[in-house]
Amino acid sequence: MINEPRQDYHPYDRALKSLMDDHAREMVPELLPGCEVEGEENVELNQTTLRADLVYNVRYQGQPRVLDLELQTQPESAMAYRMLVYHVALYGRYRKPVISLVLYPFETTIPEPVFEEQAGLGTKLEFQHSVLRVWELEAERYLRRRVACMYTLMPAMKGVSAAMLLQVIAEMERLYQGEDLRRHLVRFRTLLRRSKTLSEPEKQIVEERLQMYDSLLESDPYFQERLAREGEKVRQQAREEGLQQGLQQGLQQGLQEGLREGQQKNLIELIGLRFPALKELAQQRVPLFTTDDELLQLMQRIVMAPDEEAAQQALEQRGS
Repeated sequence: MINEPRQDYHPYDRALKSLMDDHAREMVPELLPGCEVEGEENVELNQTTLRADLVYNVRYQGQPRVLDLELQTQPESAMAYRMLVYHVALYGRYRKPVISLVLYPFETTIPEPVFEEQAGLGTKLEFQHSVLRVWELEAERYLRRRVACMYTLMPAMKGVSAAMLLQVIAEMERLYQGEDLRRHLVRFRTLLRRSKTLSEPEKQIVEERLQMYDSLLESDPYFQERLAREGEKVRQQAREEGLQQGLQQGLQQGLQEGLREGQQKNLIELIGLRFPALKELAQQRVPLFTTDDELLQLMQRIVMAPDEEAAQQALEQRGS
């Protein structure tokens, strides 16, 4: 892989590049059917203007090619020219056809992907690169096939819902552990916040589910900021009530109770989304599930429930 790292990456760009670094071999065939990554190279190009995102040696429809994959989270007016520069430099380096593809995760106005120049005396140049709009990809297609490498991109996809993303989180829990799980969830949360295909109430449902992993995601700057705000709020309340002596114990207990209440609320909303007829029953039954293990098991059973009857049985299992 040829990798000229940029210094001005935004969190979304970093998340996408990190995802491709980990899963290029699985993801490239999904993003570009008929294309397979053969190997990675780490080659430094001499051109100072060349800072390509991700470049792979691939086979496309059985033929050797170079794939230049650019990750764009916002429009750039000179994109067609930049892609032309990359294309020419990479062809000069490898002497084989180059596939030039720009991936846009979030819906935006995309500049015309064509560069044209005509100088007269027969001198004419026309170059067109390809564009992949993630918001036009069907989320349900990847969830149905359980294409785990595409789960991080699902918050930006077409037709996505809170219920689907909660199922994705449950799948991640099954597939990954420790640092691997943390990396996937941080990237997933980063794209979730920028998603334009999911409503704000549904985003909040998924965010509340992710709060179960706040300790695991503590390296996330958003988490650090929120934790600082909540900590200050609790400390101020303790000072006002004269409870400084019991601050540490009260803080821990309050956070645990708040997290549990958030999980219960999240479960009720999920059940209402998937099985509207069971929402009233969920409001009665979910508060009976009071431990982290019980709530996690119920969440997994609801996400995987094939029908309303199975979901009702899961709700009635506790405290009956």
